[in-house]
Amino acid sequence: MKRSSIIAKALGLSMACSMVLAITACGGKGKEESSETPESTTETTPMVTVAPTTVETTLLEYGMTIQENDQAVTWKEEAIEAKIMYANVKTYLNVRKGPGPDYAGVAKFSKGMQIVVVAKTENGWYKTDDGFYVSGEYLSETVPS
Repeated sequence: MKRSSIIAKALGLSMACSMVLAITACGGKGKEESSETPESTTETTPMVTVAPTTVETTLLEYGMTIQENDQAVTWKEEAIEAKIMYANVKTYLNVRKGPGPDYAGVAKFSKGMQIVVVAKTENGWYKTDDGFYVSGEYLSETVPS
């Protein structure tokens, strides 16, 4: 998730730089060739001032917009120190509103995706830092190969 933020910022910066280069490249005029050599010439080049631009990018978690988890907590969970784990699956890992397959799915993590977990439930599911749940059966502490 942090990597996505860095990529978005880099993309925005490169777009801003491209605009500046495009604007400065458009001001050139061709010169006519002459066989005469002038004694001395002074040429004034107008200064182009480009107003700073702000590129605002909204990154969508899990590739889509997700509303805050509204599921009432009816289970026990133990808070743990936040740590990064990885989706250890063949294709994708379901993200759910509660700790079990009967709860509504809200998104999917792809294989190897970093997941910050902050709590563990009695049945082995982990709560993510944004309040949703993933099965501990499909998490690993190392990046899967």
